Amino acid sequence: MKLSELKQKKIALWGFAVEGKATAQYLDKHGIAFTVLCPESEKPAEFPCICDSVDTALLNRFEVIIKSPGISAYDECLKSSNAIFTSATAIWFANEKQTKVIAVTGTKGKSTTSSLVAHVLKNSGKTVNLVGNIGKPLILSSSDYDYIVMEVSSFQAFDGNIQADYAIVLNLFAEHLDWHHGKENYFSDKLKLLQNATIKIINKKNKTLLNLVQQNFSNQDVLYFNDDKTYKIMADCIYFNAKKILCLSEIQLLGKHNLENILAVLKICDVLNIALNSTLKAIKSFNPLPHRLQKLGKIGKHFAINDSIATTPMATIAALKTVDLAITTLIIGGYDRGHDWCDFVRQLCEIKPFLIIIAGANSKKLTPLFAKSTQAVAYLQADD
Repeated sequence: MKLSELKQKKIALWGFAVEGKATAQYLDKHGIAFTVLCPESEKPAEFPCICDSVDTALLNRFEVIIKSPGISAYDECLKSSNAIFTSATAIWFANEKQTKVIAVTGTKGKSTTSSLVAHVLKNSGKTVNLVGNIGKPLILSSSDYDYIVMEVSSFQAFDGNIQADYAIVLNLFAEHLDWHHGKENYFSDKLKLLQNATIKIINKKNKTLLNLVQQNFSNQDVLYFNDDKTYKIMADCIYFNAKKILCLSEIQLLGKHNLENILAVLKICDVLNIALNSTLKAIKSFNPLPHRLQKLGKIGKHFAINDSIATTPMATIAALKTVDLAITTLIIGGYDRGHDWCDFVRQLCEIKPFLIIIAGANSKKLTPLFAKSTQAVAYLQADD
């Protein structure tokens, strides 16, 4: 929706967390009046606000609702409202996009991969703006860059208004099932990122992703990585035309699953004509993101890994298979996205890290599972 249209509407901004605050700043800058709908705890002093519980009657008092990503589009009062619903992302693409956008999504790896793409491009001499959950809010982002690299959640992909020049989908697994009201909705919403993308890049070895893309998109519109053609993973290394070019031991990222993320980076860099030597050099200098399989350092022969905001247990297990667990302290916790963590706890207890520290929002769910385990393992729950 264009700014000129918004100025003529009665607008509500639903949600006032990070993106909501950024959207308020953007609207205020452009002289657009709005009312914030949010809990009393988030009530802003500088803008009109309604802190009542949100229902259909309240939503119907407005013509346009700018919804924050964390509010499910499947909410019953939203579905029965007569208002037009949009997002900060849709507003930015309608009014501000003037440069190339590389959008990255996937159930796991999107933060690391989007950060790695931005890092490689910067090291090749390009100007890059990293936005999304891992960077600044898109709505406040300038287009005065060679590229905008955007980490895209399923919440943001839902409305199909992201017009990416390059869209990368890393994988699909069941996640965020509460927001999407089920696995099928989640997969469908995630792939809406591809609808308006000029170039679509997907992981050929993720069967769920491959099947859905082949059912819904023309094959000639899709490029693949992890297809064993130009680049191939063998053991713990990546090969280029049968020549070994990069091994896990040469990078800071933990876990063989990160080799697939690197294949995605190699693919987009090939498409953008970034020299392979430049790409590999940048990959080797990239440091893991905080709290995501992050190496914290060593005390004597012991070292610690911080995975305390993880939401996908399979990524943690995959990474732990690459380290000496007898001397590893692991910090876990993360957020509860509706997963069954029993198998995760069972596998951790079987492989026996030196010590497990349970922290984060999910600690109250995880700690009893360790207590019930028949496998003895050293663990403790950190204070909030």
